[in-house]
Amino acid sequence: MKKVLFVDDEPNVIQGLRRLMRSMPDDWDPLFAGGGEEALSILSSNQVDVIITDIRMPGMDGAELLNKVREFYPNIIRIALSGHSDLQGILKSVKAAHQYLAKPCEPETLRNTVERTLLLRELVENEKIVKLVTGVESLPSLPDIYIKLLEELRAPEPSLKRLGEIISHDITMTAKILHFVNSAFFGMPKRITNLSQAITLLGMNTIKALVLCNHIFMTIKPQSKKNLFIRELWEHSMIVASVAKEIMAGALHDSNLADEAFITGLLHDIGKLLFLNIPGHFDQMKALTEEQRCDQTEAEYKLLGVSHAEVGAYILGLWGFSDPIIESVVFHHSPLKSKNNRFSILTAVHVANAFVLENSGSSETTYNLFIDYSYLEQLDVKQTLPLWAGVYRKLRDSTVLDIDIFNA
Repeated sequence: MKKVLFVDDEPNVIQGLRRLMRSMPDDWDPLFAGGGEEALSILSSNQVDVIITDIRMPGMDGAELLNKVREFYPNIIRIALSGHSDLQGILKSVKAAHQYLAKPCEPETLRNTVERTLLLRELVENEKIVKLVTGVESLPSLPDIYIKLLEELRAPEPSLKRLGEIISHDITMTAKILHFVNSAFFGMPKRITNLSQAITLLGMNTIKALVLCNHIFMTIKPQSKKNLFIRELWEHSMIVASVAKEIMAGALHDSNLADEAFITGLLHDIGKLLFLNIPGHFDQMKALTEEQRCDQTEAEYKLLGVSHAEVGAYILGLWGFSDPIIESVVFHHSPLKSKNNRFSILTAVHVANAFVLENSGSSETTYNLFIDYSYLEQLDVKQTLPLWAGVYRKLRDSTVLDIDIFNA
């Protein structure tokens, strides 16, 4: 049974939710609370899977409740429910809520949101990793990028364009901005996958509130091993994103899909950032890869029973990212396991990632260890590899990474 706890201080809303639950699947076991204290009491004696709470409540508001749930019950999926006028309440809960639903919420939206997140949780069988991912408050950002972001926000005349340039150089910042702008709270008519557009839509005041008041981002020590790892991860992800975007644009001539391929390439290894929270993970991974001469993904399975691909897909699913992005992240090393048998973002990201890992630009006579040739044959696109290899070589040899921002 899936236990879902609804929290709202208005009796009429609770009654409406009770009626709504009659139309939900039989494996739903709904619980109801009239406020934060009652909700915590219920949680102390019930194993709840999902909590959905109103934000604006007297006494303990929804933001405070979600923060307590994250602290004491990190495995519970946390969803905020609020009206469009309550931006301050949403901002307060931005680090504690996985997703936001707007009031009034359509029954189908509620059902799909809960079932989708619970289904994605099945990707991660290790319960400790589930708690790690579901309970995470924020992911680390590069310290020099974070400093530049603060400097720009505190400048006499901060620029949205400049903010976009800074944020685009950090995986975590990009993910959280897109997570926030695509929440149901903002009611966008279509998903936003272009970072510059997302920042423009949020506006300077909201960005300032997220960063300066609500501290949506966290940073790490500049000289730490984690800092070097994140920088290398960004460089890898940025070129994968750029190659994937060019492959998608050339194949389908759709700028929106090309933008989505870029974002997917940028986020495809986000699961690795979550592993940074595991004590000793760096040293264990290094020892295992050297001892058994296996790659990092194999080592992750041996150590944790799960790889960065599944963990990354799960966190992006919690944050409400689209199915094509999640599919591409979870299968970017093993696309043949996907049920998608057509050229898609997954294809572009898989090929781009393989080229970057091999660092050769596979040609007709060069075998790339990281490409799933059976998958490409199934899609009947194997013959296009030399063309895509040329795209990779061109971007690899250009200034695609634009790392000047680190030294500006």
